[in-house]
Amino acid sequence: LKGNLIRSLLYRNPENQKIIPIESEIPFYKYQTRVLTESAMDLDPESLEDYVRHGGYQALANALSSNPKQVIEEIKKSNLRGRGGAGFPTWKKLDICRSAASETKYVIVDGDAGDPGSMEDQALMSSNPHLILEGLIIGAYAVQASKGYIYIRNQYSNAVKKIEKAVKDAAEFGLLG
Repeated sequence: LKGNLIRSLLYRNPENQKIIPIESEIPFYKYQTRVLTESAMDLDPESLEDYVRHGGYQALANALSSNPKQVIEEIKKSNLRGRGGAGFPTWKKLDICRSAASETKYVIVDGDAGDPGSMEDQALMSSNPHLILEGLIIGAYAVQASKGYIYIRNQYSNAVKKIEKAVKDAAEFGLLG
């Protein structure tokens, strides 16, 4: 607050009650590597320009310089998996959809964590909505979908507002539509 740490809000080690002010030094986080939320602390979630400054939409630019089959192959090499319990390979989902004999294809982002009490989807959509949107656009390009939907539970009103703004800004910037 006003440049000062609020000690009562800092993490306290339950073993020795010592305050640990730096998140990366907290035992639970010490050996973790953030991927989806790595820039969440430095990013203004309501600013497309800030997202771009942090490397946002670069993956989309790379994808659009390849053909859809190459995009799926890159996703396969990355070993990206679904965030559900089965960890189903993302490339396989995209490849099945791309190969489907249909004129109309859709990409759907399921922003509703199914685990009781889980807020992970809400947190990600609220802290980095353009990341969600960029992933949706890349997925749509890979499968040649003409429409994309983002499902967000109504109780996640903050996430709804952030995603709606991101969609509006991305459309104005020429990334959608």
